[in-house]
Amino acid sequence: MSYEIERVTPCRVVLTATIDPEEVRAEREHVLADWLRSARIDGFRKGKAPRLLVERRFAESIREDLEEHLTRKVWDQVRREEKLNPASPLGIRESKWLESGEFHVNADFDIYPAIELPALDSFAPPPFELTPSDEELTGALEQLRERQAAWEPVEGEPAAEGMLVEAEVHGEFPEGNGEPFHEERSLFQLGRDEVYPEIDSAVRGRSVGEEVAAERTIGDEGGDDRKGKRIAYRVRIKSLRRKRLPHVDEAFATSLGVDKGVEALKARLREGVMASKAERRRETWREALVTYLAEGKTIDLPEGVVRDDTRKEVLEFAQALAQRGINPDEAKVEWDKLEKEMKGRVEKRLRSELLLDVLADSLEIQVSVADVDHEVEHQARRIGVPFAELRGNLAKGGGLERVGAVLRRERAVDEALKRFTEAKT
Repeated sequence: MSYEIERVTPCRVVLTATIDPEEVRAEREHVLADWLRSARIDGFRKGKAPRLLVERRFAESIREDLEEHLTRKVWDQVRREEKLNPASPLGIRESKWLESGEFHVNADFDIYPAIELPALDSFAPPPFELTPSDEELTGALEQLRERQAAWEPVEGEPAAEGMLVEAEVHGEFPEGNGEPFHEERSLFQLGRDEVYPEIDSAVRGRSVGEEVAAERTIGDEGGDDRKGKRIAYRVRIKSLRRKRLPHVDEAFATSLGVDKGVEALKARLREGVMASKAERRRETWREALVTYLAEGKTIDLPEGVVRDDTRKEVLEFAQALAQRGINPDEAKVEWDKLEKEMKGRVEKRLRSELLLDVLADSLEIQVSVADVDHEVEHQARRIGVPFAELRGNLAKGGGLERVGAVLRRERAVDEALKRFTEAKT
């Protein structure tokens, strides 16, 4: 077999190949042997029909199988000898038989670029302090108090900053072009941007049982058909509540399941903050590693892969809108701008994956079937579905291979970061 490849772009290859008659005949014998073993013809047991009869009866199918086998032979040999990493299936432009008995194929396909990585010895991620600061520990404690806060009724006081308001809200459009609306129970906290500023301002200083009026003009969020329209509100305050944060004492610690008091609670918080910072450090160092591996170069990407992945991202965004009850065709979305942004994210992800795949190759990272199953089992527990169901669904669309690829990349990252930390110690 002889072939030529032309790189029309850094990631697009045109292949022209010719298989000589001897190879064609040898491959035909393999194909015909399969047909002779499996052919069913009336009057003969399976696999016992005469060769000439099988050739005549199934001539067209045998020819199609032979062309498929020859094309696959070309595809496998070119990939192996040229050390190409295909990013798309082989696209046949033309395949034909020559009078000499040769088989000729003209095809094209996308490839991922060959990448050479710098030595890991010079990699130095940015400093990242794991020890929690006093401010971080105080913030973690305050967040814990916020989660355990109680809302107590307010009596005899006007609505003020931070209070939780329960209100009955009625709205109407004084100039028409809108249906009146009514909400029996609306909850919002003053000063937290949970309600329009006009309503927030009108409610402040008022007491339970009072009804206040507010008015606002619809802005850009209403679309061209409603922009500039006035809405008049009547808001009746039904109740007010104030947040009460618990004191940090022995009882507070006990209520959280910590038996050894406040100091033990703070020690647990410290461990949690350190664990969170360790995760953030890994993400920071991972990004720094990818940047280092790229060496400031722009890695070429196959256009077809970028295009398909971007379309998939846009489609998933539209589906998410539909699931929330929003018609994508009517949504106020700048689709061209969104597609451009998603394309940028896709390109960044693909370049990162390519670099980490090469890194995994250089580090000889392996991922077993058991490793993939373990990860799928973890995901199944996290989302609350049976392991077998999730694994089966992933297997149908190549999801298991994707899980394995992600695991392999992340193990490569861990190994590279481990080498750095060991070198520092």
